[in-house]
Amino acid sequence: MFLEGKIKTYNEERGFGFIEIAGESKDLFFHIKDFPNKNVPPKVGESLKFLKVQDAGKFKADHIVRLDISYQKTPSKIVSQHNDLQIERAVPYRQPKNSVLSKLITGIGLIIIVILAVLVYGKYQNYKIQKQQQLEHLMQEQKRLVSEQRAALGNLLEQGLSEQGRKNLEVSTNTPIRSTASSTSVSSPYQCDGRTHCSQMRSYDEAVFFLRNCPGTQMDGNHDGVPCERQFKEEISKRHLFR
Repeated sequence: MFLEGKIKTYNEERGFGFIEIAGESKDLFFHIKDFPNKNVPPKVGESLKFLKVQDAGKFKADHIVRLDISYQKTPSKIVSQHNDLQIERAVPYRQPKNSVLSKLITGIGLIIIVILAVLVYGKYQNYKIQKQQQLEHLMQEQKRLVSEQRAALGNLLEQGLSEQGRKNLEVSTNTPIRSTASSTSVSSPYQCDGRTHCSQMRSYDEAVFFLRNCPGTQMDGNHDGVPCERQFKEEISKRHLFR
């Protein structure tokens, strides 16, 4: 319940003082922050009405009503409500709302910082993944180009080898024909004896034999298979007529 007393001492510089309570030997502490109408400083001997509350293990005055000062809004309703209450124990000290609000704002700020950190980390991870994918794509593209180049070089080598093989095949196929022809030349009246020019031939048939069977002959300038066309022109014409 409310008690009454008078201000016994007040330290204006430090903002606190003590209240003398009738019937009690010990004075009660008060602070300026618990005073209403702080524009008018407390005065020694001023009558007060207050509640005796406990704060951090010590008693102090709270809900102070200044009886010697008239208010624009009288606290009669507040006083009557508190008079109706039967306070059997000291009222605990309430934490100011400003401190609760500041803690709430601090907590919200920390949550926002954590969310931003998570978002930044996620973007960084996505950036690393994209870079890795681009690098892998470039490596695959380089491998593909190298494979295509190797395939192209392989085709060129195969073409070169095929051409050389074709020439070797022609040589190998021509050689047995000449050897076969030379083997059959045993029954022929002509033999390869080193002659290579048309001026050394006695007849057209002999020239044909030397061209087909003997190496190193120089009797077919246009490579049409007909030797010594100028020397045996008449005989060649006759044979073409009778074909």
